[in-house]
Amino acid sequence: MLTETEKDLCASRPNSVSYDRVADLHFLGNYVRRLPVNMARMMENAHDWEHLPYVHASSFASIDLISKGPWGWRAKIGLPGGGDYQLLDLIIDETRHYWVSTVFSGMGTGTEIHTQATELYGDEIEVDVRFYLPEAPADKSVADFVLNYLTDQYRVLYDEDLGLMSGRQSALDDRMARRDEPPGLASVLVGDVSELDPLGTHLVETQAGRFCVRRWRDEWIVHSAICPHMLGPLNEAKLDEHGNITCPWHGYRFDVATGQNIGAKCNDLAQAPRLIERNGKLYLD
Repeated sequence: MLTETEKDLCASRPNSVSYDRVADLHFLGNYVRRLPVNMARMMENAHDWEHLPYVHASSFASIDLISKGPWGWRAKIGLPGGGDYQLLDLIIDETRHYWVSTVFSGMGTGTEIHTQATELYGDEIEVDVRFYLPEAPADKSVADFVLNYLTDQYRVLYDEDLGLMSGRQSALDDRMARRDEPPGLASVLVGDVSELDPLGTHLVETQAGRFCVRRWRDEWIVHSAICPHMLGPLNEAKLDEHGNITCPWHGYRFDVATGQNIGAKCNDLAQAPRLIERNGKLYLD
């Protein structure tokens, strides 16, 4: 819950990038990196507030959305370790591929992170992440410490984001390719029952999509390996004691027995094929 003071702070925040503001800030330094992703995935990632505590658990413990729109988003962020929080917004200029993340309450108040993304060639971009403080640190050693901390944090953030952005593009490409494929075989072999690891997750490719075969309560089950929200990899999700899985990208949960999304926050899982055992072999039919 927000206090009245926090509500007033949020209401006073602009929903567009003010490029003139940097003249009043102290430029600390920057972090430049080439990324093997296209601009569509990068801009999608900038808008994607939901993934922060799941893909970036070492930097974000929780996130509670305050508002969002084509302009970006504003949220209350819980920090690892408990207790500390930040009010933060990320304002996006789509036409210039530019966005500004600002801490406007809590630890690090006044810190602004300005990012310019530039298309290079093929599916490659460059990000120039520029760190600004409201005023210059007391001395060079403090400035160096803060710059090193922010640089290391953003190196890790982009390391983690690469898996999400690349995985989503791969899933989109795979879905598009399947549309042009002829109908597949009626049955797809999973494997010999005696050789399948009962503790493992067996990813099976079919013409209808990707599916996971797992052992649950002494029987083999099958469910979609693709999260219906943003095509997240459910084959990487662990099956909990209640028979539920959680998408590693955004935390959406599903009952594998029914395919239902728990909480009805997104669509249910795609219908799974039948699982059939014949002559000691397991098939998706």
